[in-house]
Amino acid sequence: MIYVSEEDRKRTALAKEAARAFAGMVGWMPMPCTSTMPSVLADFEYADSVNTVMAHWQKKLSLTGLIKAVAECRTDLLLVEPSHVSGKQAGNYISLLLCRDGEVQIVTGLCPWLQEPGAPIHLVTNPDGGDEMRAFMVDRSGIRPLPTLPWSTAEAERLGFWIARRHWELAIGGHYA
Repeated sequence: MIYVSEEDRKRTALAKEAARAFAGMVGWMPMPCTSTMPSVLADFEYADSVNTVMAHWQKKLSLTGLIKAVAECRTDLLLVEPSHVSGKQAGNYISLLLCRDGEVQIVTGLCPWLQEPGAPIHLVTNPDGGDEMRAFMVDRSGIRPLPTLPWSTAEAERLGFWIARRHWELAIGGHYA
């Protein structure tokens, strides 16, 4: 049995708010997952126009179950996870489970990057992660990998992460500092 604490419930609620805000930022209109989808997806929402499940962190979440569901439905899954919680604040990051040619690819530790409000949102692996960085464009047509990173200078990189974080915080409701 998995014990779910008050802090776990708070993290789940914050992650759910952040997932909905992110969907709005990229122009997706998610609806509750249908009963025909695997039960592991029952608490999440599905954006039919881009064939993507919008998921959020839950303590009882099974990565193995999510991978199987993504493969079975041949859909993508965008998982919003809070990195920490203190008071009403949480930092969020995103993981992708992408179904491509029948295989599920997992990309973790993604942060949004935005050149300016209204421009396409990019998800980029954590620049401090040490691995080769990867980038994806996320918009009304779905999630697509990019061949190169979306910035050309270190200043543009820092500014884009800052703009995206602030834009997301405002979309959530402005309670994140």
